Amino acid sequence: MLTYLREFNFVSVCVRLVLALLAGGIIGFGRGMRKQTAGLRTYIIACVGAALAAIMGFYLHSMLNGAWASIPFISDVKFDGSRFSAAVISGIGFLAAGSIMLVAHQQVSGLTTAIGLFITVCIGIATGCGYYEIVILSVICIVIVMEVLYPVEITWKRKMRNMTIHVDFDTLENADMITNKLKEEGAVIHEFELEEMTANKDNPSAIISIKLSKQNTSHSSILSSIAELGCVNSVQELIS
Repeated sequence: MLTYLREFNFVSVCVRLVLALLAGGIIGFGRGMRKQTAGLRTYIIACVGAALAAIMGFYLHSMLNGAWASIPFISDVKFDGSRFSAAVISGIGFLAAGSIMLVAHQQVSGLTTAIGLFITVCIGIATGCGYYEIVILSVICIVIVMEVLYPVEITWKRKMRNMTIHVDFDTLENADMITNKLKEEGAVIHEFELEEMTANKDNPSAIISIKLSKQNTSHSSILSSIAELGCVNSVQELIS
């Protein structure tokens, strides 16, 4: 049965497109649940489209060496079916780059979405080529990385000694009070960068990169100590 599905025929084409739909849907479902830029439909379309491009390569190769072979000048045509897949991979690069953006507090957003679209297209190409085993294994790996490891990564980052915080405070004179408080907690300040003030934002704010002491590695403790200062309006940890 598997040998038959690896051949280029109508049944195998249908199976490949359906598998591409399922693969893109499984990956895109989790992204959609997290309200990401690219969700369920985007991943499905990308995966099915890549599979279709690979299938078109097989189709044209089959026709050029079959039904179209008797047409004048067709026998002289040089055709490389892999160009369809190569064009898809190049094209998804522009789409993926568009999902990467600089959000508030100099944080970069969309990297996981971009690489997710890229790998989904690669899975779609593998599906179109009929490499079923690697498609199933790839989907399992991607789901584990994107969904299972996500909370593990966040927990791990919250336990690191290095952390970056964003602090909104009353006046520029309060900056020394904030840095002194961090030093009292045993933290080493690597960078203190004031954000540019705008017409819609009167209060100054800063992005502070620090390294916690070995005695106090609690991120929540640092945030609480800063929040207790009367001059601080808000404080949050930035986790990319």
